[in-house]
Amino acid sequence: MRLLFSVLVASVAFAGTAFAGPNENLFGNTVVITSATGGVTKAMINKDGTYTTALADGKTVKGTWAAAGDQTCYTQTDPAPAADAKPFCTPNEARNVGDTWEAKAPDGSTMKFALQAGQ
Repeated sequence: MRLLFSVLVASVAFAGTAFAGPNENLFGNTVVITSATGGVTKAMINKDGTYTTALADGKTVKGTWAAAGDQTCYTQTDPAPAADAKPFCTPNEARNVGDTWEAKAPDGSTMKFALQAGQ
C-alpha cells in the first residue's frame, strides 16, 4: 500500500532539480490526492529533490525525485520499498495552485488531485 501511494505521488509531482520550469509551483505547496475509495493523501514536493507523503492512515512515505528530459522519476526511500520496486516516471506538466485533475493509479482506479497553497 505504501508503494501505491508513493507511485501516486509520483504521478502527481512533475518537477525536477534540473527541470523546475513550469513545475516550480509544486514547491512549497501541497498536492492533495483523493483515492477512488475516498482516502486522502497529502504530498509535499521539495525543490531539493525529495518528497514526503502523509498517507490517509497517518503514516509517512519519503523519497527522492530526479528529472531526465521530459520525465521525472520518483523513488521511495523510507520505508524501504520492496526489493523489486522500480522508480516511477511521469511526464513533466505545469500545475498551478487551485488546479484539479485526475489520473490513473497503478491499480487502474481513478485518483483525483488538487494543488493547494502552502504545506
